[in-house]
Order: sequence, then C-alpha cells, then structure tokens
Amino acid sequence: MLIKELTLTDFRVYAGINHFNLAPEKHYGKTRPIILFGGLNGAGKTSILLGVRLALYGRLCLGSTVSQKRYDEFLLDALHHSKEADRSANQASVELTFTYAKLGTENQYHVLREWQRKGSGVKETLTILEDGTPIKGLNYDQAQNFLNELIPAGVSDLFFFDGEKIAQLADDTGGAALEQSIKKLLGLDVVERLSGDLTVLNRNLTKRSSAQEIQAQIDSEQSSLQDCRTRVESIRQEITTARAQRAEIQDRANKIQKGIDDRGGHFSASRTQLVDELSELQDKREHLVSQINSLVSDAAPIALAEEFCARTESQIESDLNLHSLLQERRIHEEYRTKLIESLDSKLSADTLSIVLNGLDTLNLSSKDRGLDQPIHDLTPSQAGHLFNTFNQARKQRKEVSTLFASLEKIEAALDEIGASLARAPDDSLIATDFENLQQLQQKLGRLDAEIDTLRKSGKETANEAVDVARRLDRLYETAAKLSDQKRVLDYINNANGLLNDYVDQTARAKIQDLEVQFTECFAKLARKEDLELQIRIDPQTFHVSLLSGRGREIAKDELSAGEKQIFAIAVLEALAKTSGRQLPMIVDTPLGRLDSAHRTKLIEGYFPTASHQMIVLSTDTEVDEAFYTALSPDISRAYKLEYDPQAGATKVREGYFWQEQEAS
Repeated sequence: MLIKELTLTDFRVYAGINHFNLAPEKHYGKTRPIILFGGLNGAGKTSILLGVRLALYGRLCLGSTVSQKRYDEFLLDALHHSKEADRSANQASVELTFTYAKLGTENQYHVLREWQRKGSGVKETLTILEDGTPIKGLNYDQAQNFLNELIPAGVSDLFFFDGEKIAQLADDTGGAALEQSIKKLLGLDVVERLSGDLTVLNRNLTKRSSAQEIQAQIDSEQSSLQDCRTRVESIRQEITTARAQRAEIQDRANKIQKGIDDRGGHFSASRTQLVDELSELQDKREHLVSQINSLVSDAAPIALAEEFCARTESQIESDLNLHSLLQERRIHEEYRTKLIESLDSKLSADTLSIVLNGLDTLNLSSKDRGLDQPIHDLTPSQAGHLFNTFNQARKQRKEVSTLFASLEKIEAALDEIGASLARAPDDSLIATDFENLQQLQQKLGRLDAEIDTLRKSGKETANEAVDVARRLDRLYETAAKLSDQKRVLDYINNANGLLNDYVDQTARAKIQDLEVQFTECFAKLARKEDLELQIRIDPQTFHVSLLSGRGREIAKDELSAGEKQIFAIAVLEALAKTSGRQLPMIVDTPLGRLDSAHRTKLIEGYFPTASHQMIVLSTDTEVDEAFYTALSPDISRAYKLEYDPQAGATKVREGYFWQEQEAS
C-alpha cells in the first residue's frame, strides 16, 4: 500500500480544504520514504493520523467497542469550529487516495467519507472509487466491510500508532499489552471471542440435550482426559529439564570447539575435504590444459594474425569478382566473333559496324576497366573453405581465452587450498580437546535420544487424549441427537475445530518469525551499552519472556526508561514486518521520552528503513534542527502545522520549522 494524497475539509482544527501530497519522491535515483509533519502541541498532528484512520475504518478508528451514538458525537465534535465567526461547519470530509496491490495487480483507490449535521444528529456517506470508477452495488456497511477486508483494522494498529501506543508497550510490566498486539497481528483477538462464544453455546446446548444414561460415560471420559493432560504436563516438564541440560553441555562443547578453531583445528578437521578438493581441482586443471592444447593445435593460432586474415579475405573476394568479370569478357568476345561470321555476308560493312558498336556498348563497363589477373586462382568452393577456416580460428581463439580464464581461477583455488593445508596444526596438539569434545557430543546424543523418547511418550499420551476426546465428541454427538439443537451443535463443533487448527498453525508459524524480527530490530536501535535483548513467546499461552543476550530471563523493570522505549518501538517494527503487509508507517510524536543517543539511533536506524513510506508527526523538540539535517537525505517533503489561536485553525506550510512556504 502507498498513500498518495490526504485531503481534510473542515476537519477538527483544519478550516476549509487542506490537501497533503504524501507520495514519496525519488531524488538522484533514490526513493526518499519520509514525509515529515512538524507542529507544536495542539497544531493538528494527531488529526493527520486520525484522518487516515477515519477515512479507512469509520467507527472502528475509535476502537472495536465504541457505540454508534459515541461515534456520531465524535463526528459532530470533529466539525471545524471557527473562533472568528464563532460557528461550526455544517459538514466535513476526509479523503484518502492510495494504491494497493492484490494478487499481483495494483489498483488505485480513492475513499471519500463525508458527514453533515442533520438536526441534532449526523448523516454520514462513504464513497469508494477503484481506478477512477465508483464501486457499484455497495451500501454503507458493504463499502466499510470492503475497506476492512482490504486493510484489517487490527493489522493497521501495527503501522498507524502514536506515542501513547509506544508508552503503553514500554510501561507494560505484565506483558498484557504486548500479548494483545500479538493477538491482533494473528487476528486471534477476534478468533478468541468467537471460539469462547461457541464453547459457551455448545455447553449450554449439550447440557440441555444430554440424556441421563450417557452422562456417566461423559464424566468417566472427562476424568480420563484430565489424567492424560496431567501426564502430558509431566512429560513436558521432563523435556524442559533435559533441554536445559543439553543447552549447558552444548555451551561447553561450543567453548571447546572455539578453542580448537582458534588454534587452527578447523583446518585439521577439514584436511580430508581439502585434499579431496585439491585432487578434484587438479583433474579439472588437466582437463582444461588438454582442451587448450587441442585448440592451439587446430586453427586457433591463425586468429592471432587477424590483420593478415582480413587482408586475405578481402583479396580473395576481389579475385572472385575478377574471375567473374574475365569470364564475362570471354563470353562476349566469343559471341562477337560468331556474330561477325554470321552477319558478314548478310549485312553491309556500315550496318555490321553499327551492330558491333551497339554490342560493344553493352559490355562497355567491363571493357573500359583495366582488369588485372587474379592473385589467387581459387574456385568459390575453395574460397568458402578458407573463409570457414578463418571464422573457425576466431571462434577457437575466444574459446581459448575463456579456458585460460577458467584455468587462472583454478590455479588461484589451488594456491588457496595449499595455504589452508599448510596452516593445519599437528593433530597431537589438539587431540585432548577433540577427545573431550567427542565425549560431550556423546552426552548430547544420549540427551537427544532421551528427549526423543520423552517426545514419543508424550505423543502416545497425546494420541490417547485425542482418542478420549474423540469418544467424548461421539458421546456429545449422541447426546445432541436427542436434542432439537443437533444441527447447531454440528456447526459449532466444526467451527471450533477449524478455529483451533487456525490458531495452532498460525501462532507457531508467526511467533518464531516475530522473535527473530524483534532481536534484529532491537539490536539495530539499541545503543552499544544497552542490553542485547531477546523475547520468547509461548505459542499456547502467548506469554512473553524477556531474555538477555546470555539467555537470562529478566523482568521489564530491569530496563531503563530509554531501553523500554526502544523495546516498544522494536516490538512494533517486528510486529509490522511479521504481518507480511507492505503498509505505510504513520508515527505520531515517537521521541518524547527518549534521550539524545536513543533518538539518534531511531533517526538513523528506524525512520529511513522501517517502511517504504514513513509519515512522521513530530514537534520541534523531537526532530530538532540537527535531527532534521540527519533525516534530510530521506525526506521527500515536509509540512509545518501552525495553529492560529485567534482563528482557531491550523495553517499548513510546506517546509519545516526552519524552511517554510505556503502549501499549495
């Protein structure tokens, strides 16, 4: 997605029509992704973010639990109020133009959301144009659902956020806010509500429909299922203990391996492989030498005398032309002689002379030329053979050049392998380390076998639990058949099964990627003296653990204020990247609680690279003159928002606090 234009008309502090060009531009072949808005508090920065969200999501821009009445009040409050005229506008609108690629096809959408005062209420309309043409057949709810499906509101929270979102994540000691963001990323907040409602409905219907004779069986199977769960939990704890032991042994093995490598042991360990590579390269070299010798003994050397070849080809072509002309002259002379013999007795001398002059005129071009004898008396076939030989020589010369280049690469590789073999240490110097390493690897093998055995046991217990659950399902189904609600129960069970599969597969696939993305993002934004921070997320409970670079679990309170801010921004960037969506970033006042060092990291490592389009809403103390200079190579354009307290409206100027002009 790429936002191209935003237009706010009588919206909040923006009086009249205010047009913003938000499309990144290219300068000297490089796309500058940043659109910078500068303004003091109350100048309307947050209204830019709110305008984009309002255009896309309507009531959902205020949250999923906001009532229609509260939304109508918000729309009325959003009508611009002029302090000079002491009156509010009767209508307002937000317009958003953006491109969106779906299934390999890019379309341009124009969204116009208008509302006007109607008595004490408000009337709202929504119009969507696709590639300049209105999308027909959509009422308001269908048009809104179209936008919600195009860019889900839960996903947009990861791309359109303000300083409060950053502060919420930064100060969230229990991890509830981060857990909620992860669930929004996966869409599990909606799934959880749906699954919970279905479960309650299922239980209520089943209780009403279960027959007395099968209730005892249901209770027994539920007890068996609980026993399976207890055993699975015990096995899980044993696996966790074994994994911890394995991690400790692996760490010791890694240290020994590093010591071996530091003394050149990796060369010794790979000696056999190097010898094999040396033999293979020598075979290749011999093959190349044989090919070169074969070409050199053929026509290739002729191509070294390129000038001679060109002169010879030119002379042969000239000789062939002379042969043709001489042949024409002989034919002409023979025909002239026969003509004289035939007409001598039939024509007078004057008439015969006229005929002969006419005949000679036909061949005048060849007669008047001073024809020399050919240097090479060659037939066309012989000449063609020579031309073919010259062409073959040129082709073979190129082949020889290519083969020599390949030979040089092989010679260089042979030299490198020889140097590696020379660096390999005496095996006796590292024999003890190799022995210790082998013992640790044997322990790792035994632990791996133990973990595999526990996994198999856990799998068997889980399969047993599945069998019990299936029997329970059949019992519930039997009970449901006794009820008029069987059809509803079938739908509930099928839907819950699909939801469980979706949650399990989606969570496992995305969470691992999210952990990696967070580590990379935090390392990019943190100062050198900051912690090397990682996160671990339980795919079942979504509990988030913070780990130091050495794997020690740390509490959120151990982080400094700056580290918490960088942690929050890194989480948001990681969530955005993991979502797989190519959406613009809109960030409102992101630097308020950061020191200068962390701000510099954010300026250098986040704003220019986080997205293909970065819209930053900042005060003059956040992005000051120094930071503006640092960001300028990546800024396409900047707007200054200047609030006029007498008019109660914001004026928009192109430029920033130090460079201004009236916006067009």
